[in-house]
Amino acid sequence: MDVNGIAGNRKYYQWIVLIVATLSQTCASFVIFGMGPMAAFYQQAYELTQFETGLIVSVVNLGPILSMILFGDLMDKYGEKWVVGMGSILLGLNTLLAFSINNYTLLLTNLFFVGIWYGTAQPGGSSAIVKWFPGKHRGLAMGIRQTGIPVGGALAAAILPFIFFELGLPAAVLMQGSIAIAGGLIFLLVYKDLAKNEQQKKRYTFIEKIDRIKNKTNLYPVFFVGITMVSVQLIIVAHLMGYLRDHLQLSIGLAGTFLSLALLGGMFGRIILAWVSDNIFNGNRSKPLQMTIWATALIIICILLLGNYLPLWLIGLFCFTFGFLGIGWYSLFIVMVAEAADKSFIALTVSFALTLNQFFIVISPALFGLLVDHFNGYSIPFVLLAAAVSVGAIWLKTTERK
Repeated sequence: MDVNGIAGNRKYYQWIVLIVATLSQTCASFVIFGMGPMAAFYQQAYELTQFETGLIVSVVNLGPILSMILFGDLMDKYGEKWVVGMGSILLGLNTLLAFSINNYTLLLTNLFFVGIWYGTAQPGGSSAIVKWFPGKHRGLAMGIRQTGIPVGGALAAAILPFIFFELGLPAAVLMQGSIAIAGGLIFLLVYKDLAKNEQQKKRYTFIEKIDRIKNKTNLYPVFFVGITMVSVQLIIVAHLMGYLRDHLQLSIGLAGTFLSLALLGGMFGRIILAWVSDNIFNGNRSKPLQMTIWATALIIICILLLGNYLPLWLIGLFCFTFGFLGIGWYSLFIVMVAEAADKSFIALTVSFALTLNQFFIVISPALFGLLVDHFNGYSIPFVLLAAAVSVGAIWLKTTERK
């Protein structure tokens, strides 16, 4: 395939970019979100406690906090191709190192670096979509690309247990590492960086870039929306099953089915809400994001009021809608951050926003759990969550009027 020739036809090649960006994200997510089931396998192999098992997932998620901003800066300087491609390859190679590790402390250290390399995937793919797609299709393209995250996690959850029970832990590690390396190689072979214009070539020091991002006060409400809505997203994943089991007395199996419905709703939401912003709101991201936030606050209250007298199909519909809004918002958020960024450092701005989100990805499930324990129930924590996301919608609206 003559990639150079194809890249010359931007209208055609941008869809190739979407495919490889989505594939690369899926492969990287197969490793990171596959650490959930892999942690259970490591627990069995190393005879770990529940705390030690939980640390495996936590350590992987700490890595991107330290790396995303640095990788975002590198992408703005040198393009996405080598940073994202090599990041995925190194992610795979670090994963493969676990193949020969027999010490828990060394395993944690290695997985921390796995998380470090994952810091290239999210900002890199998002920056590539923003650069290659015009405003007309940008939201839809970002929505499709963002499905790589849940798809990668779903594939890992389906495939890795089968590999582990049939072939053992080394085979599961080999599968993870190989898929990440394959994703990186494909990205390197197919993706082409866009040439920078004169404005984008303007040089800033790293500190100057961070200062310019901090001085963009119109991004503050978007950052706030990010940390509150990503908290909703993680609370859905971590606590929805427990709420349905404790509040509605559903079996854990049925609660798991409803969680799957919520995750499926999130996949649809990421595409549909982004398409709506392109085609109904003519590229305006703020209005549909505000509507999504208000609808999320409303559905949180509705979920809180659910009773076990309701038919199962209606409970399932509420859970699907909860995921559609509480997970589907993400594509609108990423595009809004990228479009508001200085064109000279889109990737760094996206990385800055995702780093803030990553802190709340780590702490929000535990904080919500502490509130549930403290108040001896879900009512007050859910009301506080609805109030927090509503503040984001109000702040966005206020900024829009200025």
